[in-house]
Amino acid sequence: MVDDFPSRRLRVVVAEDEVLTRLAVADELRDNGFDVREASNAEEALTVLESEMAQVDALFTDIDMPGSMNGLELALRARQHRPRLSVLVTSGKHKVSDDFVLTHSRFVAKPYDISDIAKIIHDLVGR
Repeated sequence: MVDDFPSRRLRVVVAEDEVLTRLAVADELRDNGFDVREASNAEEALTVLESEMAQVDALFTDIDMPGSMNGLELALRARQHRPRLSVLVTSGKHKVSDDFVLTHSRFVAKPYDISDIAKIIHDLVGR
């Protein structure tokens, strides 16, 4: 468990179409004190982000998801509403530069160590 979190719980939207991966990431984040909202595709995530944007600290998203928008497009659309939103992007098929959306972003290739996700997001939000 990450022990240097601020007193306010950080809110993260987890957008991942692979159910077991999404549940594992969401559980890991909750175990580390995050308030987590889950979405199975980019459209669902954008709906959550738009309704709770002022309260969302970070977005965790896979690149490849079903629907009309992928995770990178989701990140860019979310950044239009909140330019400093922290974004962690992941993929098992693509490689993306850490500066794909300028600041407060990072790419982590699959497979990743799930225990690192909370620390990475915390570091992104803290920048």
